[in-house]
Amino acid sequence: MFRHGKDLIPRRRVSLGRRAFLAMATGAVGAALINAAEGQRSPVRVTREAPVVLRVEFDPRAPPYGMPPLTPPEAGVCRTTFELDAGVTYSSLRVSRTAARITVDGLDIVTRVRFDIFTAHDTPAKLLAHEEGHRAIGEHYYEDAATIADEIGRRLIGKVFDGVGADQEAARRDAFNQVVAAIERDYMARTRTPSAAANERYDEITRHGLAEIDEAEAVALALAGAR
Repeated sequence: MFRHGKDLIPRRRVSLGRRAFLAMATGAVGAALINAAEGQRSPVRVTREAPVVLRVEFDPRAPPYGMPPLTPPEAGVCRTTFELDAGVTYSSLRVSRTAARITVDGLDIVTRVRFDIFTAHDTPAKLLAHEEGHRAIGEHYYEDAATIADEIGRRLIGKVFDGVGADQEAARRDAFNQVVAAIERDYMARTRTPSAAANERYDEITRHGLAEIDEAEAVALALAGAR
């Protein structure tokens, strides 16, 4: 589809997708769709996928491939992975043979979180509860993922990004990658980063599950920023 601005230079509307993958290995999310029908299709559409939880029991003598390493006296670990997919619809203006300028017209964002909980066979119930506490912390920070992604996306609508490359396609791709990087940076700063910090506090409070404190209380203290 082509349209003409006041300068009468054709601008092409394009939609591209990219998957952002970030993970943390200490610590440990319902499907909601933001599609505000305000007389027309919202320029920002967010799908918050339900958390995925995988629990794996393993033989300490032969831990499964890909499991995060344990630090004694740990008998388990919860790996939390925050993911983000972003599709960008934009208008593109040719600046030169190797430069392009895009204006963000619409965004389709999908958020996900996955918990892989690894525990050794015959792990005591308290240590199992400890790993579930890591999951609870990750779920807390994922709860508002749709709202966070929507706020970030709306701030980018109408924003201009300049890209460069060997040709126009490469230049547009460069500008597009800048859009997605901006979404990733702001989204992870409000989800993954505080989740990782809270999980570190949780391990300090519980001494990695060895302290007598109740896990629910420890989670609350970690979320409150207590040490």
